[in-house]
Amino acid sequence: MQKIKFLFLSLRPKHWVKNLFIFVAPFFSLNLFNADALLKTIAGFLCWCGVASAHYLFNDIVDRKHDIYHPHKQKRPIASGRLKLWEAYALFIVLSFVSIIFSIRLSPVFAIVIIAYFIINLFYSLYLKHVFLLDVMCIAAGFVLRVASGAVLIDVVLSEWVVMCTLLLSLLLGFGKRQEELTSLEGESVYHRRVLKEYDREFLKLIPYTLLSATLLCYMLYTVSQETVARFGTKNLIYTTPFVIYGLMRYVYIAYEKDKGADPTQVLFRDFPTVLNIIFWVVTFGLIIYIK
Repeated sequence: MQKIKFLFLSLRPKHWVKNLFIFVAPFFSLNLFNADALLKTIAGFLCWCGVASAHYLFNDIVDRKHDIYHPHKQKRPIASGRLKLWEAYALFIVLSFVSIIFSIRLSPVFAIVIIAYFIINLFYSLYLKHVFLLDVMCIAAGFVLRVASGAVLIDVVLSEWVVMCTLLLSLLLGFGKRQEELTSLEGESVYHRRVLKEYDREFLKLIPYTLLSATLLCYMLYTVSQETVARFGTKNLIYTTPFVIYGLMRYVYIAYEKDKGADPTQVLFRDFPTVLNIIFWVVTFGLIIYIK
């Protein structure tokens, strides 16, 4: 039973919440209550959980000698030695194979997105995580690909504004992770992640406010664009902006000012005010576009 527990923990199930970004497409395309589209998206979500966990496994295998310098990552099954290397490799291969085959069965185009994510993250784990700026860009690409995959899976076209908002928000989360790692690990940061020697605290302090402003502006332009008004038949989406303002500022405060941004999942979904704000935004936005 202990072995099964460690195998499951190595999949990082708490990070599966990131795969909810695949539901952006059915939500914004008014297909959230379309049974066929919803079932396809749920299947796609499960596929993303598999391929993302395969990436986490491979990344932990590659990073096992560096994770021992991190106060939290050193407790992971692979880094701590509670999961043997061959077991991790075997699970990685099985998950990768099953996820890719499953994605092909769902949709060939969807499979292309999944395979693109898989390849990008192989290069990320082996090399790109050590390249200044490209490391965070790879993280952001993962979120954008999740959103794009949801659109191709149910055959809808998403607004470019939605894609840009996703990109900017994911960059904000990515740089927040680097900020916390640099601060919490102090002198040992380069032993954990070599690229951290390229990041300067002052540089990382400027980044969030630039990305916050860009994300907010992008969102506001989306809500009032002619395309959006025509699609939803309403100009009222601009009134959801206060939730976005609060959410962005709350995250920047926690991740950058309090230096707790290493795990965006924990910040976004375990901080009660943030959780409540997300719920209010989803409900308000949903009521505006679905109830007329």
